[in-house]
Amino acid sequence: MPSRGYILLISHMRSHSSLLSHILGSHPEIDGYSELHQHYESPMDLRAMTRRIEAATGERRHGRYALDKLLHNAGLVDAAILRRDDVKVVFLIRSPVDAIPSIMRVGRAQGGDLAVATPAGATRYYVTRLARIGKYSALMGSRAALVEAERLVSDTGAVLARLTRYLGLATPLDPAYRRFPLSGVVGHGDPSPNILAGRVLRDDERDRGNAGPVDVPADLMQSAVDDYAALLPVMRSRHPD
Repeated sequence: MPSRGYILLISHMRSHSSLLSHILGSHPEIDGYSELHQHYESPMDLRAMTRRIEAATGERRHGRYALDKLLHNAGLVDAAILRRDDVKVVFLIRSPVDAIPSIMRVGRAQGGDLAVATPAGATRYYVTRLARIGKYSALMGSRAALVEAERLVSDTGAVLARLTRYLGLATPLDPAYRRFPLSGVVGHGDPSPNILAGRVLRDDERDRGNAGPVDVPADLMQSAVDDYAALLPVMRSRHPD
């Protein structure tokens, strides 16, 4: 087996990050599937991934890569970590038109006391997280991969083929995936029944819950749309297919 490395899936809430991390974590060369909630500021933090992954999977590590996903600015990643030869970075972003209402629904479903349950809170989270992703993208340049959430669902085969090549996997990534001990558990990824399907669902198949309608004031949404529209072509040029 080649020497072990690390995959950091850097994204934001409600970006289909649970879907992608389950697909990645189901591959025999990759261990991990959930959000580990830790910093990456030194090599010791990378080594700590193994213990946390084994707790999350209930299995001993066996793969070539250890995987974590990072969705919040509280989880810091040092530039020196991003530049390591044994660290692969996958950026995953989704349009705010779909992401922000979904973020609010999750906030409301978890009691409504989270800042992201409000239009202002969800928009603030999204734009500040997008800005951080942009900074990490600039540090990585062509060494990282970009996945657009919409394409992950609409053109799954092509996206997974590109990630298979980027990661140098011996066998292709499969759109069908395993269920893990923390799949669907609040705080570790998508808490909806969708992640339990074991396959990529079309938009019209997805359970959107019963949180009711979500309205985001036009000025708030426009600010997020503008930031996304400015960053997306830059990231596409930095991390081409």
